Amino acid sequence: MQFTEVTIIAIIKVALLIGGLMTAAAYFVLLERWVAAWVQMRRGPNRVGMPLTKFRLLGLGQPMADGLKFIFKEEYTPAHVDRRLFLLAPITILGAALAAFAVIPFGSVLPAIEGITEPIELVVAPGVDVGMIYVFALSSIAVYGVILGGWASNSKYSFLGALRSSAQLIAYELPLGLGILGVVLATGSLRLEAIMTHQAAHGWYAITQPLGLLVFSVAAFAEAARLPFDLPECDQERVGGYHTEYSGIKLLLFLVAEFLHMITASFLIVILFFGGWHLPWGLTGHEAEVTGWGQAILRVVVLSVKIFLVIFFFMMVRWSWPRFRFDQLMALAWKVMLPLGLLNLVAIAIFLELDHASVGWWQQTFGDAAQGAMIVASWGVTIGAWVTVAVAAPKIADNRPQPDVLR
Repeated sequence: MQFTEVTIIAIIKVALLIGGLMTAAAYFVLLERWVAAWVQMRRGPNRVGMPLTKFRLLGLGQPMADGLKFIFKEEYTPAHVDRRLFLLAPITILGAALAAFAVIPFGSVLPAIEGITEPIELVVAPGVDVGMIYVFALSSIAVYGVILGGWASNSKYSFLGALRSSAQLIAYELPLGLGILGVVLATGSLRLEAIMTHQAAHGWYAITQPLGLLVFSVAAFAEAARLPFDLPECDQERVGGYHTEYSGIKLLLFLVAEFLHMITASFLIVILFFGGWHLPWGLTGHEAEVTGWGQAILRVVVLSVKIFLVIFFFMMVRWSWPRFRFDQLMALAWKVMLPLGLLNLVAIAIFLELDHASVGWWQQTFGDAAQGAMIVASWGVTIGAWVTVAVAAPKIADNRPQPDVLR
């Protein structure tokens, strides 16, 4: 493929990805408001439709109205802030959120078309062998945007939000990494495409590594600062947390980045644990290549549906679960999620060693049922670990009002 073709394809991918992500973030806000209204048994946005007409279209014009409001809102910068850092903070957090999608595939491979000599991979930077490390590195940069916003605002509310955020995000990065180490160990690769292909041939890791899915999902909620882990903002206590002093476009950048973190987490959960664009029984093929346009489009649709369902789960949890106290939040990370992540890694390493040992002990013992026995053992470890945590520390994740605390 010539340099001109590569450049044009890369520009088209970036444009489609950024345009799609920004549009998705806007309409996921509308969806979340609908979900909130449904959970709380009230009406959601349903009046804003096409401008200058009476067509309401179920409120589908609400994201456009919200965006125009942010654009035309006065760009006010308080006099007491550090202006350079104040402007740098939202740019940093949004830039890191968008750059993470460079190695995340949003589909499989398109067959070669006229004028293009090779199939087109639906990822901005294909063939990155350290894709997972790249994603985690950029997700870690997002905390700097939060800390810069809180520090540069020169406000006690913003500064407290930044302090809580730095503790929370750093604490939950450890179980987040441990949650995927079992996947990387079983696959033998850090490439997201290789992880999906391996699951197509050997089964989803959501079934074979349920403890890893549990640890990764809880940590992903905390890293995305979503309820019940939205301590960095916590508007009932500190107005708006680290972005209290922001308004207009600068505030919009923070809010869009928050939704992009949720979308990133949903992509990773689907790709790492639910087979990505693959379906059981070989309906979308087991290999990375596709046989035609029908299969290529089907893979994009399957991946999109799975991601939508995970995002819907994020929203349901947000409007159904009360917020944790900060001490509970940190105790959950260090006393529960971190040990469970280590236990998952050790268990998966033992299972793989028994399966790949030269004597083939696992295969000789269970024969054709070896895969099923490993699944049963993984679920046994998960249930046993969770019961142990519940018995040893029953109050560590109980965020209901405690009468003895309130007195």
